[in-house]
Amino acid sequence: MTTSRALALAAAAIVFGLPGVALAGPTDGTAEADARFRRGVELYNEADYSAALTEFRRAYALAPAYQVLYNVAGACYQLRDYACALRAFERYLTDGGAQIAADRRAEVERDIAVLRGRVATVALSTSVPDMEIAVDDVPVGRTPLAEPLLMSAGRRRIVAAAAGRPAVTRVIDVAGGDQVELRLEIPDAQAQQAVRAGPRLVAPSPEQPGVAMDRASRQERSVPVLPWIATGALAAGAAVTGVLALGASRALGAELADFPGDAQAIERARTRTATLAVTTDLLAGAAVLVGGVALYLTVAGGAERSGGAHASLPSIRAVVAPSSFRLLGTF
Repeated sequence: MTTSRALALAAAAIVFGLPGVALAGPTDGTAEADARFRRGVELYNEADYSAALTEFRRAYALAPAYQVLYNVAGACYQLRDYACALRAFERYLTDGGAQIAADRRAEVERDIAVLRGRVATVALSTSVPDMEIAVDDVPVGRTPLAEPLLMSAGRRRIVAAAAGRPAVTRVIDVAGGDQVELRLEIPDAQAQQAVRAGPRLVAPSPEQPGVAMDRASRQERSVPVLPWIATGALAAGAAVTGVLALGASRALGAELADFPGDAQAIERARTRTATLAVTTDLLAGAAVLVGGVALYLTVAGGAERSGGAHASLPSIRAVVAPSSFRLLGTF
Protein backbone atom coordinates (compact mmCIF):
# COMPACT_ATOMS: atom_id res chain seq x y z
CA MET A 1 0.00 0.00 0.00
CA THR A 2 1.23 3.53 -0.69
CA THR A 3 2.99 5.02 2.33
CA SER A 4 1.72 8.15 4.05
CA ARG A 5 4.73 10.17 2.84
CA ALA A 6 4.15 9.11 -0.76
CA LEU A 7 0.49 10.02 -0.51
CA ALA A 8 1.36 13.40 0.94
CA LEU A 9 3.84 14.13 -1.87
CA ALA A 10 1.31 13.04 -4.45
CA ALA A 11 -1.31 15.33 -2.94
CA ALA A 12 1.07 18.26 -3.03
CA ALA A 13 1.99 17.51 -6.64
CA ILE A 14 -1.64 17.69 -7.71
CA VAL A 15 -1.95 21.26 -6.46
CA PHE A 16 1.48 22.80 -6.83
CA GLY A 17 2.65 20.84 -9.85
CA LEU A 18 -0.52 21.37 -11.86
CA PRO A 19 -1.84 24.82 -10.93
CA GLY A 20 -5.06 25.74 -12.64
CA VAL A 21 -5.67 22.20 -13.86
CA ALA A 22 -6.72 20.23 -10.79
CA LEU A 23 -9.51 22.54 -9.82
CA ALA A 24 -10.09 24.62 -12.90
CA GLY A 25 -13.68 25.25 -13.94
CA PRO A 26 -16.24 27.93 -14.68
CA THR A 27 -18.06 27.69 -11.36
CA ASP A 28 -17.92 30.48 -8.78
CA GLY A 29 -16.73 28.01 -6.15
CA THR A 30 -13.43 27.25 -7.90
CA ALA A 31 -11.41 29.72 -5.82
CA GLU A 32 -12.82 28.42 -2.55
CA ALA A 33 -12.34 24.84 -3.71
CA ASP A 34 -8.70 25.54 -4.51
CA ALA A 35 -8.16 27.16 -1.09
CA ARG A 36 -9.80 24.24 0.70
CA PHE A 37 -7.79 21.73 -1.31
CA ARG A 38 -4.53 23.44 -0.36
CA ARG A 39 -5.62 23.57 3.26
CA GLY A 40 -6.37 19.85 3.08
CA VAL A 41 -2.84 19.18 1.82
CA GLU A 42 -1.39 21.17 4.71
CA LEU A 43 -3.50 19.27 7.25
CA TYR A 44 -2.55 15.96 5.65
CA ASN A 45 1.16 16.81 5.94
CA GLU A 46 0.52 17.60 9.63
CA ALA A 47 -1.09 14.14 10.04
CA ASP A 48 -4.51 15.64 10.82
CA TYR A 49 -6.18 13.21 8.44
CA SER A 50 -9.74 13.70 9.63
CA ALA A 51 -9.66 17.46 9.04
CA ALA A 52 -7.81 16.94 5.74
CA LEU A 53 -10.52 14.54 4.54
CA THR A 54 -13.20 17.10 5.36
CA GLU A 55 -11.39 19.79 3.34
CA PHE A 56 -10.82 17.46 0.37
CA ARG A 57 -14.48 16.47 0.31
CA ARG A 58 -15.59 20.10 0.53
CA ALA A 59 -13.26 21.01 -2.32
CA TYR A 60 -14.61 18.17 -4.47
CA ALA A 61 -18.19 19.24 -3.77
CA LEU A 62 -17.40 22.78 -4.90
CA ALA A 63 -15.38 21.76 -7.97
CA PRO A 64 -15.52 18.01 -8.73
CA ALA A 65 -12.10 17.42 -10.25
CA TYR A 66 -11.11 13.76 -10.38
CA GLN A 67 -7.62 14.51 -8.98
CA VAL A 68 -9.14 15.35 -5.58
CA LEU A 69 -10.40 11.77 -5.27
CA TYR A 70 -6.81 10.53 -5.02
CA ASN A 71 -6.31 12.71 -1.96
CA VAL A 72 -9.65 11.59 -0.51
CA ALA A 73 -8.53 7.98 -0.85
CA GLY A 74 -5.21 8.73 0.84
CA ALA A 75 -6.87 10.42 3.82
CA CYS A 76 -9.42 7.60 4.17
CA TYR A 77 -6.63 5.03 4.15
CA GLN A 78 -4.75 6.85 6.91
CA LEU A 79 -7.99 6.83 8.94
CA ARG A 80 -8.23 3.04 8.32
CA ASP A 81 -11.52 3.56 6.52
CA TYR A 82 -10.64 1.05 3.81
CA ALA A 83 -14.10 1.02 2.27
CA CYS A 84 -13.93 4.80 1.76
CA ALA A 85 -10.43 4.53 0.27
CA LEU A 86 -11.51 1.77 -2.12
CA ARG A 87 -14.54 3.72 -3.34
CA ALA A 88 -12.48 6.88 -3.88
CA PHE A 89 -9.74 5.05 -5.80
CA GLU A 90 -12.26 3.27 -8.04
CA ARG A 91 -14.03 6.56 -8.75
CA TYR A 92 -10.65 8.20 -9.41
CA LEU A 93 -9.80 5.67 -12.12
CA THR A 94 -13.27 5.87 -13.65
CA ASP A 95 -13.46 9.67 -13.79
CA GLY A 96 -9.82 10.17 -14.74
CA GLY A 97 -9.88 7.66 -17.57
CA ALA A 98 -7.16 8.22 -20.12
CA GLN A 99 -5.99 11.39 -18.37
CA ILE A 100 -4.29 9.31 -15.67
CA ALA A 101 -0.70 8.38 -16.43
CA ALA A 102 0.03 4.69 -16.91
CA ASP A 103 2.37 4.43 -13.92
CA ARG A 104 -0.14 6.18 -11.64
CA ARG A 105 -2.95 3.91 -12.84
CA ALA A 106 -0.86 0.81 -12.19
CA GLU A 107 -0.03 2.09 -8.70
CA VAL A 108 -3.69 2.73 -7.88
CA GLU A 109 -4.74 -0.66 -9.21
CA ARG A 110 -2.24 -2.32 -6.89
CA ASP A 111 -3.67 -0.32 -3.99
CA ILE A 112 -7.20 -1.37 -4.95
CA ALA A 113 -6.19 -5.03 -4.93
CA VAL A 114 -4.87 -4.63 -1.38
CA LEU A 115 -7.95 -2.75 -0.19
CA ARG A 116 -10.36 -5.37 -1.52
CA GLY A 117 -8.88 -7.79 0.97
CA ARG A 118 -9.72 -5.38 3.80
CA VAL A 119 -13.40 -4.80 3.09
CA ALA A 120 -16.60 -6.83 3.21
CA THR A 121 -19.90 -6.50 1.36
CA VAL A 122 -23.17 -6.59 3.30
CA ALA A 123 -26.44 -7.11 1.43
CA LEU A 124 -28.76 -5.26 3.79
CA SER A 125 -32.55 -5.33 3.67
CA THR A 126 -35.32 -4.27 6.05
CA SER A 127 -38.80 -5.63 6.64
CA VAL A 128 -40.15 -2.10 6.08
CA PRO A 129 -39.06 0.06 3.10
CA ASP A 130 -37.77 3.62 3.22
CA MET A 131 -35.60 3.12 6.31
CA GLU A 132 -32.56 5.37 6.56
CA ILE A 133 -29.40 3.30 7.06
CA ALA A 134 -26.29 4.53 8.85
CA VAL A 135 -23.03 2.65 9.32
CA ASP A 136 -20.91 3.85 12.24
CA ASP A 137 -23.12 6.98 12.40
CA VAL A 138 -22.51 7.80 8.69
CA PRO A 139 -25.69 7.77 6.52
CA VAL A 140 -25.34 5.47 3.51
CA GLY A 141 -28.82 5.48 1.96
CA ARG A 142 -32.43 4.37 2.32
CA THR A 143 -33.91 0.93 1.80
CA PRO A 144 -34.24 -0.77 -0.53
CA LEU A 145 -30.56 -0.19 -1.25
CA ALA A 146 -29.43 -0.29 -4.87
CA GLU A 147 -26.37 -2.41 -4.07
CA PRO A 148 -24.68 -4.14 -1.13
CA LEU A 149 -22.90 -1.97 1.37
CA LEU A 150 -19.12 -1.84 1.34
CA MET A 151 -17.70 -1.94 4.89
CA SER A 152 -14.21 -1.93 6.31
CA ALA A 153 -13.24 -5.11 8.14
CA GLY A 154 -13.88 -5.01 11.87
CA ARG A 155 -16.84 -4.30 14.14
CA ARG A 156 -19.50 -2.19 12.44
CA ARG A 157 -22.60 -0.56 13.96
CA ILE A 158 -25.63 -0.46 11.67
CA VAL A 159 -28.72 1.62 12.50
CA ALA A 160 -32.02 1.63 10.59
CA ALA A 161 -34.33 4.54 11.45
CA ALA A 162 -37.44 6.25 10.11
CA ALA A 163 -39.91 8.79 11.40
CA GLY A 164 -42.67 7.21 13.46
CA ARG A 165 -40.84 3.90 13.90
CA PRO A 166 -38.38 2.66 16.49
CA ALA A 167 -34.75 2.61 15.39
CA VAL A 168 -33.12 -0.80 15.09
CA THR A 169 -29.41 -1.19 15.85
CA ARG A 170 -27.28 -4.17 14.90
CA VAL A 171 -23.56 -4.61 15.59
CA ILE A 172 -21.74 -7.07 13.34
CA ASP A 173 -18.16 -8.27 12.94
CA VAL A 174 -16.97 -8.62 9.36
CA ALA A 175 -13.65 -9.80 7.99
CA GLY A 176 -11.98 -8.90 4.72
CA GLY A 177 -13.64 -10.57 1.77
CA ASP A 178 -16.85 -11.46 3.66
CA GLN A 179 -20.15 -11.40 1.79
CA VAL A 180 -22.93 -11.08 4.33
CA GLU A 181 -26.70 -11.00 3.97
CA LEU A 182 -28.42 -9.09 6.76
CA ARG A 183 -32.13 -8.44 7.22
CA LEU A 184 -33.44 -6.12 9.90
CA GLU A 185 -36.94 -6.61 11.28
CA ILE A 186 -38.51 -3.22 11.98
CA PRO A 187 -41.21 -3.03 14.70
CA ASP A 188 -44.38 -1.15 13.83
CA ALA A 189 -45.37 2.22 15.25
CA GLN A 190 -47.69 0.67 17.85
CA ALA A 191 -44.77 -1.30 19.30
CA GLN A 192 -42.78 1.91 19.60
CA GLN A 193 -45.60 3.63 21.45
CA ALA A 194 -45.90 0.68 23.82
CA VAL A 195 -42.17 0.81 24.55
CA ARG A 196 -42.29 4.54 25.20
CA ALA A 197 -45.33 4.27 27.44
CA GLY A 198 -43.94 1.32 29.41
CA PRO A 199 -45.87 -0.50 32.13
CA ARG A 200 -48.24 1.64 34.16
CA LEU A 201 -47.86 1.37 37.91
CA VAL A 202 -51.20 1.86 39.70
CA ALA A 203 -51.21 2.35 43.46
CA PRO A 204 -53.90 0.08 44.91
CA SER A 205 -56.44 1.60 47.21
CA PRO A 206 -56.76 0.23 50.76
CA GLU A 207 -60.31 -0.91 49.96
CA GLN A 208 -59.20 -3.31 47.23
CA PRO A 209 -58.89 -6.96 48.32
CA GLY A 210 -55.52 -8.63 48.30
CA VAL A 211 -53.46 -5.44 48.50
CA ALA A 212 -50.30 -5.24 50.54
CA MET A 213 -50.96 -1.81 51.99
CA ASP A 214 -52.86 -2.89 55.12
CA ARG A 215 -52.81 -1.07 58.40
CA ALA A 216 -51.32 -4.01 60.28
CA SER A 217 -48.22 -3.88 58.09
CA ARG A 218 -47.81 -0.20 58.84
CA GLN A 219 -48.16 -0.87 62.55
CA GLU A 220 -45.48 -3.53 62.38
CA ARG A 221 -43.09 -1.06 60.82
CA SER A 222 -43.84 1.63 63.43
CA VAL A 223 -41.62 2.25 66.44
CA PRO A 224 -42.83 0.33 69.57
CA VAL A 225 -43.74 3.15 71.92
CA LEU A 226 -44.66 1.30 75.14
CA PRO A 227 -41.35 -0.51 75.64
CA TRP A 228 -39.45 2.75 75.21
CA ILE A 229 -41.80 4.49 77.68
CA ALA A 230 -41.20 1.68 80.17
CA THR A 231 -37.45 1.99 79.63
CA GLY A 232 -37.61 5.70 80.33
CA ALA A 233 -39.75 5.23 83.45
CA LEU A 234 -37.42 2.59 84.88
CA ALA A 235 -34.38 4.71 84.14
CA ALA A 236 -36.00 7.72 85.80
CA GLY A 237 -36.93 5.59 88.84
CA ALA A 238 -33.34 4.34 89.08
CA ALA A 239 -32.10 7.92 89.01
CA VAL A 240 -34.52 9.00 91.79
CA THR A 241 -33.73 6.07 94.05
CA GLY A 242 -30.06 6.58 93.36
CA VAL A 243 -30.28 10.15 94.58
CA LEU A 244 -32.23 8.99 97.64
CA ALA A 245 -29.69 6.24 98.32
CA LEU A 246 -26.92 8.83 98.16
CA GLY A 247 -28.77 10.99 100.70
CA ALA A 248 -29.37 7.99 102.98
CA SER A 249 -25.68 7.11 102.78
CA ARG A 250 -24.77 10.62 103.91
CA ALA A 251 -27.27 10.41 106.77
CA LEU A 252 -25.75 7.09 107.84
CA GLY A 253 -22.33 8.65 107.81
CA ALA A 254 -23.58 11.49 110.01
CA GLU A 255 -25.10 9.04 112.52
CA LEU A 256 -21.88 7.06 112.66
CA ALA A 257 -19.88 10.25 113.26
CA ASP A 258 -22.05 11.31 116.20
CA PHE A 259 -20.49 9.99 119.39
CA PRO A 260 -21.69 7.99 121.26
CA GLY A 261 -24.52 7.73 118.72
CA ASP A 262 -28.01 6.22 118.68
CA ALA A 263 -27.89 2.51 117.78
CA GLN A 264 -31.51 2.46 116.59
CA ALA A 265 -31.05 5.54 114.42
CA ILE A 266 -27.88 4.04 112.93
CA GLU A 267 -29.69 0.77 112.11
CA ARG A 268 -32.60 2.63 110.50
CA ALA A 269 -30.19 4.66 108.37
CA ARG A 270 -28.28 1.54 107.40
CA THR A 271 -31.47 -0.32 106.41
CA ARG A 272 -32.77 2.65 104.39
CA THR A 273 -29.47 3.03 102.56
CA ALA A 274 -29.30 -0.68 101.71
CA THR A 275 -32.92 -0.78 100.52
CA LEU A 276 -32.53 2.28 98.29
CA ALA A 277 -29.27 0.93 96.87
CA VAL A 278 -30.85 -2.44 96.01
CA THR A 279 -33.88 -0.73 94.51
CA THR A 280 -31.63 1.48 92.39
CA ASP A 281 -29.72 -1.53 91.08
CA LEU A 282 -32.92 -3.40 90.28
CA LEU A 283 -34.47 -0.44 88.47
CA ALA A 284 -31.28 0.18 86.50
CA GLY A 285 -31.08 -3.49 85.51
CA ALA A 286 -34.72 -3.50 84.50
CA ALA A 287 -34.19 -0.37 82.42
CA VAL A 288 -31.32 -2.06 80.58
CA LEU A 289 -33.38 -5.21 79.99
CA VAL A 290 -36.49 -3.41 78.77
CA GLY A 291 -34.35 -1.07 76.67
CA GLY A 292 -32.79 -4.09 74.97
CA VAL A 293 -36.23 -5.49 74.20
CA ALA A 294 -37.37 -2.11 72.85
CA LEU A 295 -34.29 -1.90 70.65
CA TYR A 296 -34.90 -5.40 69.31
CA LEU A 297 -38.52 -4.58 68.49
CA THR A 298 -37.50 -1.36 66.78
CA VAL A 299 -34.92 -3.06 64.57
CA ALA A 300 -36.64 -6.34 63.87
CA GLY A 301 -40.21 -5.04 63.71
CA GLY A 302 -43.30 -7.05 64.43
CA ALA A 303 -43.77 -10.68 63.53
CA GLU A 304 -46.73 -12.32 61.73
CA ARG A 305 -48.50 -15.43 62.81
CA SER A 306 -49.07 -18.29 60.41
CA GLY A 307 -52.19 -17.67 58.30
CA GLY A 308 -51.62 -13.89 58.10
CA ALA A 309 -52.52 -12.91 61.69
CA HIS A 310 -50.09 -10.73 63.61
CA ALA A 311 -48.35 -11.99 66.76
CA SER A 312 -48.83 -9.99 69.93
CA LEU A 313 -45.95 -7.84 71.06
CA PRO A 314 -43.94 -8.88 74.12
CA SER A 315 -45.22 -7.29 77.34
CA ILE A 316 -43.22 -6.53 80.45
CA ARG A 317 -44.43 -5.22 83.82
CA ALA A 318 -42.57 -4.51 87.01
CA VAL A 319 -43.85 -5.63 90.43
CA VAL A 320 -42.34 -3.82 93.40
CA ALA A 321 -42.85 -5.24 96.87
CA PRO A 322 -41.52 -4.00 100.21
CA SER A 323 -38.75 -6.58 100.15
CA SER A 324 -38.50 -7.54 96.49
CA PHE A 325 -38.64 -6.33 92.88
CA ARG A 326 -39.88 -8.61 90.10
CA LEU A 327 -40.22 -8.33 86.31
CA LEU A 328 -43.07 -10.28 84.71
CA GLY A 329 -43.28 -10.62 80.96
CA THR A 330 -44.71 -12.63 78.08
CA PHE A 331 -42.79 -13.27 74.84
